[in-house]
Amino acid sequence: MAEQTKISQEELNPILDLRERIRTNVESIGRLNIKRHFTQLELNQVNEDLEQAYSNSEELSMEENRVVKEITAKYGEGDLDFNTGIYTPKQK
Repeated sequence: MAEQTKISQEELNPILDLRERIRTNVESIGRLNIKRHFTQLELNQVNEDLEQAYSNSEELSMEENRVVKEITAKYGEGDLDFNTGIYTPKQK
């Protein structure tokens, strides 16, 4: 069996320090991965909500166009004051 040699604390300290820094870094990587996971889940939900809002916008725009067509068919071309409800026909 080979003879064992005790390394001095002065020689051992840099290695122990590096091992502690590596352990701390690995823990940081783990925490950041968990944070990224939950952030990605939240981003996925935001994207789904945004898609729904875009879809709602399209539906509301189509509904608005339908109502405008009904008013135009009933009263002719003109301008509607949304605050007063007064419809002013366009001059021909």
